[in-house]
Amino acid sequence: MSAANDTSTQNEDAQAKQEKNTTRESILVCWGRTWEGLDTRQSKSRDGIESVADGQAQVRDRYSTKHSTLNISRVHRHSTGFRLVEPGELKYGVRTVASHETAQP
Repeated sequence: MSAANDTSTQNEDAQAKQEKNTTRESILVCWGRTWEGLDTRQSKSRDGIESVADGQAQVRDRYSTKHSTLNISRVHRHSTGFRLVEPGELKYGVRTVASHETAQP
């Protein structure tokens, strides 16, 4: 396989992974962002993204130690979905990046 074919295959794979991790509103779900649950049948939760892979996000409730897995397909602005929380809305500010990690947009 030539280097050009290998590069194009890698680009296609990266694009497919990014599409799996993107909401219906074209927002990329990535580490460090906070999402608020909109389901009125449950108390409002604010979940911080710990990691994202293959259309699934590992989340942690911002104000407790509860961990769970969230399907990216559920991350949309709907009565049972989620909305992106702006940093100014957070009571204790935005999450910082550890020295061994890099921030993702």
